[in-house]
Amino acid sequence: MRRIHNHLNRDLLREVQRRVPAGQQFVQEAFTTEHQRPVYVKLSDLVPDTFYWFDEFSACAFRETVIDCAIRTGGSRLTVSYAADEFQAQQRRLQHIAGKLAGIRVLTTAMAPRSIGKVPRLEIFNPRGALAGYRLVVQEDKPGLLFIGREIHGRCLGFFSLDVETLNAVTEDIEAVVRGRAQTLPAFDRLQVLHVTTQRVARELESYSRRMELAIARAHRRPDLLTPARLDRIVRQSIVKLEQLKEIPRRALRTLGKRR
Repeated sequence: MRRIHNHLNRDLLREVQRRVPAGQQFVQEAFTTEHQRPVYVKLSDLVPDTFYWFDEFSACAFRETVIDCAIRTGGSRLTVSYAADEFQAQQRRLQHIAGKLAGIRVLTTAMAPRSIGKVPRLEIFNPRGALAGYRLVVQEDKPGLLFIGREIHGRCLGFFSLDVETLNAVTEDIEAVVRGRAQTLPAFDRLQVLHVTTQRVARELESYSRRMELAIARAHRRPDLLTPARLDRIVRQSIVKLEQLKEIPRRALRTLGKRR
């Protein structure tokens, strides 16, 4: 199964890269352990379930690639969101591809003409602003594919995924929004908090590891300085630090619970 996912991931990224101008085939990792500078990653090297800052080209490329993958697979169900102006430009295409899919659900704030509402296997939903700022496309059937992003200060924070649990969680949230039972996508927020927390712990561990290596190097140079009292202090500091690191994800989860 992992081999199949690796193959799908490679093909997906190759197709996304093909759709983006050669000079703009990099995105910025959103929550990185690098301190000195932003880390830019080539589209072909992106990792699933990792948050990145996508520009307009790459976000659109991901959406169109997942749509084409669903068409090639045949029999797939697809959910895709469009801004109002995008929807107006895509109406004819949506009518055309609906016949090649098991079904396509379009989420848009635009008013749909009556003619498009009669197209078989094509459903138009207006979430009334609940998904404003989100870019998403989900191929719901196997092999499942997901791209989701949210506009933040003119940039798109998001990720792509082939993970079944992630797809199911996002799909359930979308269903709740469509049916009027929710106004947000909590799965996206939970994944963002988890990713930020993981990166923060990684940064803290990296920094603490460097300090410990320095202390060990000093002890090797001057073993006479590593007295029993100093060794005891280092061990106690290590225990305290590990407890502090454990508290980071706990605090994040408590904060997330309050938001719900």
